[in-house]
Amino acid sequence: MTNVKVGKFVKGTVFHVTDDLCYVDIKAFADGVIYKEGFSLGNTISSCKEVVKEGDEMEFKITKIDHENQRILLSRKDMLKSEKRKKFDEETKDQQRIQGKVTRVTRGGLLLRHEGIEMFMPNSHIDVKFVNPEDFKGQTLECVVIENSDRKVVVSRKVLQQEDMKLAKKEAFDNLEVGSTVEGTVQNVLDFGAFVELGGIQGLLHVSEISHHRVNSAKDELKTGDKVTVKILKKEKGKVSLSLKALQKTPWELYADTHNVGDEVTGKVVRKMKSAMLLEVDQDVVGIINSKDYSWNPHENLAGMVEVGDTVNVKILSMDVKKRRMSLSKKHLEYNPWADVSVKKGEEVSGTVVELQSNGALVQVQNVNAFLPIGEISSDRISQLSDVLKVEQVINAVVLDVDKDNWRMKISIKALKEQKERELFEKYKETEEEVKAQTLGDLFADKFEELKDDE
Repeated sequence: MTNVKVGKFVKGTVFHVTDDLCYVDIKAFADGVIYKEGFSLGNTISSCKEVVKEGDEMEFKITKIDHENQRILLSRKDMLKSEKRKKFDEETKDQQRIQGKVTRVTRGGLLLRHEGIEMFMPNSHIDVKFVNPEDFKGQTLECVVIENSDRKVVVSRKVLQQEDMKLAKKEAFDNLEVGSTVEGTVQNVLDFGAFVELGGIQGLLHVSEISHHRVNSAKDELKTGDKVTVKILKKEKGKVSLSLKALQKTPWELYADTHNVGDEVTGKVVRKMKSAMLLEVDQDVVGIINSKDYSWNPHENLAGMVEVGDTVNVKILSMDVKKRRMSLSKKHLEYNPWADVSVKKGEEVSGTVVELQSNGALVQVQNVNAFLPIGEISSDRISQLSDVLKVEQVINAVVLDVDKDNWRMKISIKALKEQKERELFEKYKETEEEVKAQTLGDLFADKFEELKDDE
């Protein structure tokens, strides 16, 4: 005989089944009886015949001993609970997602039920953002077990949301292509750059990539909520680098759209060097003007005439947009009077005195200034230049030297006089008819008088 007591688990064989109950031989002083309610956890069956038949052997729990009616009441609920819990534990051990229906809202969170297993979801695990727990009453939520013990089962919905966000972020990251153009929304702006939302992932738009011009702070150019079209420069280790300026024309490209070689432009002196100057002709567009292009006049130093910040009118000689190089010239906007000078050394020229100096005079010959040294005016000693020359006086002289590149011409009245005397001497030497006793002075006295008159 089996020793029976309430709460004990016993094995028995079913020998009679009806819709409402069945009899079980448990080898005790009385037969065991189990009603249909004892075969399910939620009164889900309508007949015992749905779950058991005569001859079945199974385990039961003694719930009551009725000596008066000579019967022992049995139940399968604890076995079913154990089986369900075992199945639940197996199902959720690998972080499997399950469904749970919210049955009640408590102060600390939500009570849910999954196939007869009660679960608790703390308020902090309902959502990744702040929500009202009352809004979830009666809903079926997807969750995952984060704590499982004999006392309680704790689940989380937020963990799944975070996993989904992480997967979505990875997928979004994988779908981004370096070099492609995407649209995004500015989420946050700091001095060093802006974070742009690109559909599940954030990229950094560094302050140096906002514009081709210098930007001190990203806050000066962008604000939260701005829609931007950016280019993906790099993606590495989950980080994405973006650029606005990569989609914009450079200052040089914009300048080249409206300016050509040969144009006259205005530039601001930004730097003076030994043999050149840098001129900014537009924001962040800087050209160079070499000293040889300062002026046609080799004696004029433009660098000594201007300071940093001054403006200068120049002509564009060359422009290389890709290399960001530009050659400028001031002299090509000016007329070079020496380009038209045709006189040569030894030629006789006529000119007008334009200036008297201490050591000579400047004489305009073919629209340029030639220098007449005081010692080249006469063989006689001259104490005061104004005694022998006047401004606007027209003189004849011979060219002693001419250097068009260096704007230099030297002339001489004295040399012209000597040249004419020599010519006369050679002419009369060939046709000498006078008496040998005559002096050379007597012979050319009249011609010498003519030369004096010319002076």
